[in-house]
Amino acid sequence: MTEQWGGAHVFKIGTRADFKMFAILRPGENRLTVKAPNPEIRAMLIEVGAAEAHSHLPRGNWMVLRLEKLDTDDVVERLNASFQMVFQGLPKRVR
Repeated sequence: MTEQWGGAHVFKIGTRADFKMFAILRPGENRLTVKAPNPEIRAMLIEVGAAEAHSHLPRGNWMVLRLEKLDTDDVVERLNASFQMVFQGLPKRVR
């Protein structure tokens, strides 16, 4: 975890030379940014009001989860899915 962009907690995996972000948490905002496994899941979560499209990350199925709309198990599932997707995208030598 690193602090970037005005205090956001940015979670990354990989090595210093090859790392990728998989989640962003802004303390005090009750929102968690993660990657959706596919556009359909992202669209469904946005449609039911549990997520929003991320304005600064338009590609890659990034979404902002509204934590007050989800239970803990749902948040953990979305966070794990984001981690796994990003992990699979790392070069083999880093995985």
